[in-house]
Amino acid sequence: MPPLSATMSKNPDLEIYICGACRPKNADADSPLRPGRDLAADLAEKLENQGLAQRFSLKMMQCMSVCSRPATCAFISPGKFTFTIGDLDPKTAADDIITFAKFYAESPDGIPAWRDRPEQIRKGTISRTPSFSATHQRITDPKQDETAE
Repeated sequence: MPPLSATMSKNPDLEIYICGACRPKNADADSPLRPGRDLAADLAEKLENQGLAQRFSLKMMQCMSVCSRPATCAFISPGKFTFTIGDLDPKTAADDIITFAKFYAESPDGIPAWRDRPEQIRKGTISRTPSFSATHQRITDPKQDETAE
């Protein structure tokens, strides 16, 4: 298994952050189990084996403040929406993360088609956040948006 630092490229298409602090749901406060760390290790190995470690930079955060939905990851790329995904199964999510990362990287705004998102990604989506100073058809001025209350 390659070290996590081996998957941190200098000019990636996107960055994938995995929360390394969360404990499994219903675990004791002193539990040493960290599903995000297991997921990161599996994902790092798969990215390396598939020759994707330079395209998709994998990083671990100490806490993403989504403790109630482990394992959690985020997809970030300049000028694109950021996706935060939770409730990922650390034993099976690496392949789904890679699939989503490919579609995310290819989309101009970071919003892959719903049908292209693996089920764990669709069901686990916590947020889709625009980049700084983003302009997009999904972003409106509340003063001019007739649907805003």
